[in-house]
Amino acid sequence: MGGGEFPPEDRMALPKGRKDRRKIMSTVYSLYRGDGATEYDLRKAGHDGNISDEFYALFYLGLYCEIRDERLKAESYMRDAASSAYALGNGAGDYMTSCAKVHCQLRGWV
Repeated sequence: MGGGEFPPEDRMALPKGRKDRRKIMSTVYSLYRGDGATEYDLRKAGHDGNISDEFYALFYLGLYCEIRDERLKAESYMRDAASSAYALGNGAGDYMTSCAKVHCQLRGWV
């Protein structure tokens, strides 16, 4: 695909209106559904939020870019997620920070 927009048939089928206790996830859902949020929006939301928001923004941006064949960006985002303050600090026991670290190991990004 090489970095273009997802064709409608390839967008994630996430139900609209789904609520998550983490504010960052509404931006993730919107980006993945293709209904408004951009990569920039998610980066900004992560930057403007707390360290957990930063981790989740980086993690989901890494996955997003990887599926779009933007491998260098995917690697950068995922490595940043795995080495974020949250992943190495208070969130070290969070299952998702372990997912980011394992993802990097499996891809040879460590």
